[in-house]
Amino acid sequence: MKNIFSHLRISSEFSISQGLLTINQIVDCAQKNNIPSVALTDKSNMFAMVKFFNKCEAAGIKPISGSSIRVIFDGDDSSHDLLCLAKNNDGHRNLMQVISSAHNNYNYQSPIINFDDLKTFKDDIVVISGGKDSHIYELSKQNKLEEIENKIDDFLMVFKDDFFIEVQKTNRPDEIDYFSNILPLSSKKGVPLIATNDVLFAKKDDYEIHETKVCINTGKTLNDPNREKPFSNDQYFKSSDEMQKLFNGFDELIDNTNEVAKKCNVSLHTKGYFLPEYPVPKEHDFDSFLVDLSTKRLSSLIDKFEKAKQTTYLQRLEYELNQIKKMGFSSYFLIVYDFIQWSKDNDVPVGPGRGSGAGSLVAYSLGITTLDPIDHGLLFERFLNPERISMPDFDIDFCMEKRDSVIDYVSKKYGADAVSQIATFGTMAARAVVRDVARAMGKPYALGDRISKMIPFAPGMTLDRAKEEQPVFAQAAKNDAEVREVVDLAYKLEGIARNVGKHAGGVVIAPGSLSDFCPIYNDRQSSSVMTQYDKDDVEKIGLVKFDFLGLRTLTVIDKALKSININLKNKLDLDNIPMDDQKVFDLLSSGKTMAVFQLESTGMRDLIKKLKPTKFEEITALLALYRPGPLNSGMHTTFVDRKHGKSPVTYPHELLEPVLSETYGVIVYQEQVMESARVLAGYSMGEADILRRVMGKKKIEEMEEQREIFVKGCEKNSIPEKKANKIFELIEQFAEYGFNKSHSAAYAVISYQTAFLKTYYPEHFMAAVLSTELGNTDKIHALIQECKRMGIKVLKPNILTSNKMFLVNNNSDIEYGLGAIKGVADAFIQHVCQVRKSNKFNDLWDFSKKVDIKLGGKKSLEALSQSGAFDSIAPSRSVAVSCIEDMLKDGSNNSSKQTAMSGDLFSSLNESFDPYEKYKNITDIGLSELLSLEKKSLGYYLSGHPVNAIEKKINKLRSKTISKLDHDTKKASIVCLVNSVRQIKDKKGKPLTFINFDDGTGVMDGVVPSEVLDNCHTILKEGQILIVKGVVEIDDYRSKELGDAMFRMRVKEVHSLDAELSKKVKDVVINLEESELISLDEFSDKLEKVKREFWTTSGCNLFVKVITKDSEAIIGIGEKFRFEPTIENLNFLDDIFGKNALEI
Repeated sequence: MKNIFSHLRISSEFSISQGLLTINQIVDCAQKNNIPSVALTDKSNMFAMVKFFNKCEAAGIKPISGSSIRVIFDGDDSSHDLLCLAKNNDGHRNLMQVISSAHNNYNYQSPIINFDDLKTFKDDIVVISGGKDSHIYELSKQNKLEEIENKIDDFLMVFKDDFFIEVQKTNRPDEIDYFSNILPLSSKKGVPLIATNDVLFAKKDDYEIHETKVCINTGKTLNDPNREKPFSNDQYFKSSDEMQKLFNGFDELIDNTNEVAKKCNVSLHTKGYFLPEYPVPKEHDFDSFLVDLSTKRLSSLIDKFEKAKQTTYLQRLEYELNQIKKMGFSSYFLIVYDFIQWSKDNDVPVGPGRGSGAGSLVAYSLGITTLDPIDHGLLFERFLNPERISMPDFDIDFCMEKRDSVIDYVSKKYGADAVSQIATFGTMAARAVVRDVARAMGKPYALGDRISKMIPFAPGMTLDRAKEEQPVFAQAAKNDAEVREVVDLAYKLEGIARNVGKHAGGVVIAPGSLSDFCPIYNDRQSSSVMTQYDKDDVEKIGLVKFDFLGLRTLTVIDKALKSININLKNKLDLDNIPMDDQKVFDLLSSGKTMAVFQLESTGMRDLIKKLKPTKFEEITALLALYRPGPLNSGMHTTFVDRKHGKSPVTYPHELLEPVLSETYGVIVYQEQVMESARVLAGYSMGEADILRRVMGKKKIEEMEEQREIFVKGCEKNSIPEKKANKIFELIEQFAEYGFNKSHSAAYAVISYQTAFLKTYYPEHFMAAVLSTELGNTDKIHALIQECKRMGIKVLKPNILTSNKMFLVNNNSDIEYGLGAIKGVADAFIQHVCQVRKSNKFNDLWDFSKKVDIKLGGKKSLEALSQSGAFDSIAPSRSVAVSCIEDMLKDGSNNSSKQTAMSGDLFSSLNESFDPYEKYKNITDIGLSELLSLEKKSLGYYLSGHPVNAIEKKINKLRSKTISKLDHDTKKASIVCLVNSVRQIKDKKGKPLTFINFDDGTGVMDGVVPSEVLDNCHTILKEGQILIVKGVVEIDDYRSKELGDAMFRMRVKEVHSLDAELSKKVKDVVINLEESELISLDEFSDKLEKVKREFWTTSGCNLFVKVITKDSEAIIGIGEKFRFEPTIENLNFLDDIFGKNALEI
């Protein structure tokens, strides 16, 4: 008989701290080595159990449910490992309870269960001790044989014939002694021994990769001589033959192992769904209560409709309610209705709908959605198909800041043990894995950082894709030995599970304790409770997931409405605004849609300007059309041309005119595919939904089956077979790109509402948008630029008037939000705003006396002063920055003494005392330094532009400013700030670099070919001020987008400022008339005090200009006063002789 062996101890990548195997690898290894059954025994979790079962069963391998848990006995100081396997479904449930109990046990820092608690769940579980970190193994290392016997007795008393002892031969310390000790004891106690290999990786060669993963998770380095090495290279997935050979002479261990495997038979297949029970009034069940509630609410919505129209709505409602009842989903609708109604009653903004749920009239009646599905032509069967029953899925958008309060409500209503969020798993993504690997290898931080920054920052980025898109990375990985070493190892870890996270919005509500259905994971740091299964696996076992999604735009709308309605008698209600407002459509048609929901990208703005929407339905179409499929197919162009009469509106068949007239004959929506099948071929809506799905999946057999049904159905409408086939193919072509109209229409409502706010209440809207982006300085900067374009004044930060958020003042200006200043503590902002309600700050001393400086500390004070927030209570920015240390001391003295006595900053309470006396000689901060401080604290330049700050010094270096470029400009040299650098490969595989730059007068793009990049790649970085020279040409795309002439440059040269200044500047003149000096003698004194190192034997000459009443003289200072005309040196001379003295 062929050797057979079942692996009963395997750790996958989901053990997180150890294990390298993916689920696919486990199954592949089992198939390749003819292993009939395998157990997944990850550390204290079942994260991958559902995926494991599905993959194993599909491959014809028996999966065994298990886990390696930590158990502690009363009186013990530490916990130990215990391997547990489920014998059957009851055992699987008990094992889930064990794992959940361990995670819920906050007496320990990690998931541990007390042995007495383990007894509670003992039934139908096989327990196995003897692993490397088990009680028995540890006692064997200490040669405490009597204590081993006692421990075996403890296990036997509880688990009886379901207790086994494992033995491993993995070339790790103490294994041989353990084997010698345990053999006679197992015989004496009658406990069978089994063989395991503690499998962690697929092949022996994977050991070093696994060690790297372990180092990444423990924070150690591979070359650390003090690092523990608890694993060996023998812990790979061995074949049956290898295990037989390893335990040669101990065949009964292999047989016992296989017998244990035979004992374990679990199925995770479930029938139906586990819906929580919504509490309904006594006189109702779920179905009757849903009928009663939705009928009453719909009646109030349609009471002003004509009788015939009311009948249409009531008939549709009755149809939907019957279908929902047949499917058994009444409770689901009531649960969703309940938490949405609670949200609306408790000032939590809720979205109008999302996904296909907007197609349900029951949902509209209950207030789950706010879009009338009949009015907008939305289909119930797109949401729930009576002919293909699947769980309904309402994805609900909530205000980002208040979403958690809804989850808390649900948790209280259904019980904390029945409600949980859902785990997700972070993987070792491209940029992160190279950093992790470099650190684990003991490489310098700078190396990992450098490699990581070569990899483009984009969703789904991989190392392979990075090599294709970023030539510099590909080149370094090939030619730089150090980089290659890191990248080669990173490849082997890329995509492996790195950590456990929390799903953005998924919430599970169980009809009882969640741990009866799914093990619980408790994040010790955040105290978050989550299902151990991910969102897909939760649904596969029959639990119901609700998506509580946070939508930033709802927060924007909420903030804007609250601000607007402060001064309005008739409060603005966006649910009751006209949906055909011409001014709103004018704004949209102009393409000035920054911050308008879903309509602000460059490409979308371009499409809007071409379409020029004039009705709400066209906004819905825009959202459906602006996706890769339709854009690549040219559907958007057809749609636009037909709207404007450039192309005729045609229909595949005259019967489809009512279905497609709204979209000018173009099939834009999935619902139109369904309606087309109904109208032409007599499909029921359920059948039509199945057709839609088949067309989307493009399975040939199913498609041919549907084609036959469609053609036969068309015969009844006298449509010839040839024509029917042609129509089918046309519909199929559009169906590939068709979008869910319900989702489009629901989101179009938010798009229209935000456009309405931007049109009629621009200051309040932009302040609200800014307030939701406090941590995103790039976005803040872009939004402030948009405010300038709109003529809205955004004031600089002001400690006297600014709050945490951006707010509109009485002059309709926007007060800067202190929360957008980097480094200022939230608690300090709140404290200052609270103190300010009853106090006024007269100066910095007064401020430090009235507020608790310690709450903010040095970091907050520095950020506030650098940003200009103290300008209103300080003589100048330089004084505000210089006062920080004394403010801290003074604030500390005030808080400790609780008196009005001043500290170091002020030494008198006399009213005539000038608190700034000691700072009167401080030099004012120049524009360059001021901008640098603003960049540091705000993330961008608020008071000006760094190129303008050095204008006098660089005028010789440029031929034009960007604003002076015109159609006659063929070439230009421009001094600019580099905003972004992006690389791709050209057709020849050479790097092609795109840059965006500005000079304070305008913005433009440039293209840098590989031969130019070779000479400038060390200086061409974001945030650098450089000189770019090249050929100037019109940028057609951006010119159309912005409605103004925009230019781009084919870059021929890139130089640093210092290099160009050294080349171009031969003479520098100091004009005494413009300086702060009063005589030549004073000039000489200043000159002599400059350190010798400043002067060079080469460089430019220094002159002094002296102007009298009668004459003007320029005097050479002499050869020994030559210097390199770098920006730093020129600024140095500015500081000595005055900011306006230098002439270059």
